[in-house]
Amino acid sequence: MVKIQKASSCDSCASKKACKPVGESDMLIEVENTVGAKVGQQVIFTVGSGSMFKAGVLFYLVPLLSFIAGVVLGQTVATKIFPNENADLLAGVFGVILLVLSFVALKLYSRHLEKDPSFRPHILRVV
Repeated sequence: MVKIQKASSCDSCASKKACKPVGESDMLIEVENTVGAKVGQQVIFTVGSGSMFKAGVLFYLVPLLSFIAGVVLGQTVATKIFPNENADLLAGVFGVILLVLSFVALKLYSRHLEKDPSFRPHILRVV
């Protein structure tokens, strides 16, 4: 665990859920200690920008594309299966169903990502 000072950029950070507040101005973050840092030492750590990009794509783009796919399926396939139903209603229902399923799938996948060291902050060096 590394204790860091909370900055103004913390509010807009994509990884802010990984930090735990300690008082008003400090945060604790769990990092991989790949350099053998000891308690009390000051360190420089990083979160890989590539992993942040991948996570952003996964957690923003996948639900959006799932919703769009559900709407398209509702407009095309569901209206053929249920010809007497309102096409817009079917599109909305199918969109919401696929959106919810994408969130469930991402929740399950995030458990796998938590174990992946490339998605975790790690210490670069001791100062």
